[in-house]
Amino acid sequence: MLKIGIDSFGWYDMNDPQGSLEYIRDCGFESVDLGMYELLDTGRLAAEGHYPNVFDLPLEGFLEKFMPLRRAVAETGVVIGQMHAPFPIWFDGREDVNAYNVQAVEKCMALCELLGCPAIVVHPSRRPGRRAEFELNLENYRGLIPMAIRHPDVIICAENIFTHSGQRILEGRLSNPDDACELIDTLNAEAGGRHFGFCLDIGHACLTGNKIGEFIRQLGDRLTALHIHDNDGLEDLHMVPYSYLYRDKRHVIDWEDIVRALGDIGFRGALSFEICTAGRVYPAEVRREVYCLTSAIGRYWRGLLTE
Repeated sequence: MLKIGIDSFGWYDMNDPQGSLEYIRDCGFESVDLGMYELLDTGRLAAEGHYPNVFDLPLEGFLEKFMPLRRAVAETGVVIGQMHAPFPIWFDGREDVNAYNVQAVEKCMALCELLGCPAIVVHPSRRPGRRAEFELNLENYRGLIPMAIRHPDVIICAENIFTHSGQRILEGRLSNPDDACELIDTLNAEAGGRHFGFCLDIGHACLTGNKIGEFIRQLGDRLTALHIHDNDGLEDLHMVPYSYLYRDKRHVIDWEDIVRALGDIGFRGALSFEICTAGRVYPAEVRREVYCLTSAIGRYWRGLLTE
C-alpha cells in the first residue's frame, strides 16, 4: 500500500526519535523523508573549511548514533521511506570538499540499509548551458556508481532543481524530462542494474513551467521518490497542496492530473510531502492540525489511486 510521508524538517528531534515518530504517526503519517542536510552544512565546509560534525565518525560509530531511530522505527511502525542527502555535494574546484561530501553520502546509504530506507536524494549541480549542465551531472553521478553497487538496496535519486537569474526563475538542473530520463537510463546502463532513479519535486516543476502530469508519465518507472508541495508559480514556498489559486479559481498546480499520472505509471513509492515552510508559518499551537490536514490529503489521493 502507498504510504503517506512527510519530510523531517521542523518537527523531528534527533535526540528524541521515539517521541518524534509517535507525534508524526498521530498526525496520520506512515513514512518519513529523513533530512540529513540538517547534520552537515556543505556550504559552510566550502566557505570555511572543515568543522566537526557527525560525518567525522567512522562508519560503525556513525551508525551507532542512529540505533535509537532504528528502534523507534520498529516500535512505531513509521518507516524511513526516503532520505535526503546533504546538499550540494559538488563544488567547482573543491575536490577536498567534494571528497568529504561523497563519503558522507555513502555513510547515508549505509544508514539507509540499517533503517530499511530504499532511496536517497542527491541534488544535481548547476552549470550554464543545458547540455554542459547535463554532461557535468552525468560525470558527477557517474562517480557514485561504485557506491551504488556496494549498496544495491538503495536507489540514488537525482532531483529537478530550478535556477535563478536575477529575479527570474529558469529551467535548470534536470528540470527537463528528456534530460532526466537520459541521465537515469545512462547511469543504470553503466552500473549494470537499477541503481539510479528520479525524485520529482512537484513545487520545483511548477516553478519551471513543466506540465507535471506529463513529466510523471515520461519518467514512468524511473520515478522513485516525490517531494510534494505547493507554490504560487513564483516562489519556492513549500506549502500544503491546494493552497494557491489563480484569479479564475483554478489551482496553480493541477493536482488532479498529477494523481491521474501517478496512477497511469503505477507509482508505488511514498506520497511524501515536503511542506517545510508550512511547518514554520503557522502558530505552533495549530501546526499539528496543519500536519493532520496534509496527511488527510495524502489519504484522499491514495484512495483515488487504489480505486
